[in-house]
Amino acid sequence: MKRRVIKQGHNTLTMTLPSDWVKKLNIKSGDEIDVFEKEHSLVLNGIERNKNKLVIINIDDFTVPLLWRFFQGAYRSGADEIRLEFNKSLKLFEDPYHYYTTQFDYAELGEKIKSKPMLVAIQSLVDRFVGVEILDAGENYITIKEMGELSNKEFDNSLRRIFLVIIQLFERLIDAIEKNEINDINLCKDLHTIDLNIDRFVDYCCRILNKINTSSLEKDKPLLFSTLFLLELLGDEFKYIGKHLAISKKSLKNTLNLAEKVKEYFEIYYKLFYKFNREDIIDFGVTDKIIYGEHQKFKSETGEARSIARHLMMISKFILAVGELRIEMEF
Repeated sequence: MKRRVIKQGHNTLTMTLPSDWVKKLNIKSGDEIDVFEKEHSLVLNGIERNKNKLVIINIDDFTVPLLWRFFQGAYRSGADEIRLEFNKSLKLFEDPYHYYTTQFDYAELGEKIKSKPMLVAIQSLVDRFVGVEILDAGENYITIKEMGELSNKEFDNSLRRIFLVIIQLFERLIDAIEKNEINDINLCKDLHTIDLNIDRFVDYCCRILNKINTSSLEKDKPLLFSTLFLLELLGDEFKYIGKHLAISKKSLKNTLNLAEKVKEYFEIYYKLFYKFNREDIIDFGVTDKIIYGEHQKFKSETGEARSIARHLMMISKFILAVGELRIEMEF
């Protein structure tokens, strides 16, 4: 559509807003509209009022992974209400929250989780996601609703929390290697529990990006989505490392130097993300080269040490990928 620009006064140009757009967002005289530049365009954002996004999901015959994917997809999309419907004869369901902790290779070292009453099982799922709660439940449905307001500040806080949790994972891993914590399932559980916080905040950040349109986020949205997904995959690598530590019968202290160097690599990226400068980006490139050299030392290794080195190298590749995305944000 086209709009004619009208001159008002000496230095002011105005234009009318499309009536259908105004009606859809229920915009009134005196309301504020967010206006920001995007290259050679101006983008107008209004707040869509009194519109509740309801998603209904029938989970009959769903596996736990399928339930996760559908609920996570609806949550990330910004749904205000998610209604799970099922046959009322379905009384028990596998515990979604603990499902994955019993499906990894180290499951044989732990105990199986029993099925739970439907409401209890879904509550464990809902507790994993930030800002939503069970609002209502009946014989054949459970309704989950958003219980707070999303904002740019919430996004900033949650993204920084992801970075800090990843550093926490590094610190727990390095401590375990230094103290020779091997052949112990508890380390697996520790790393898995810490990593779940990354997953929670990645989902929350995606939800905010999908639901809020503001000038401070709009320009880099595609790059931020990609960054979030890569950070989630990065966090998963610690669980795999934990499994190798848990089944090892001998010391793995020879992996310590590589783990510390990869942690340093991530910390440089973390610093660059918030304050981009030439000196640190050069240091970022140099550290990447050093890590490659450290990893080459494990070519002749066998067993768990080589596997851990491989996962640490995969983490470094994810760090390089998010670093490349951060560089692109400068342009």
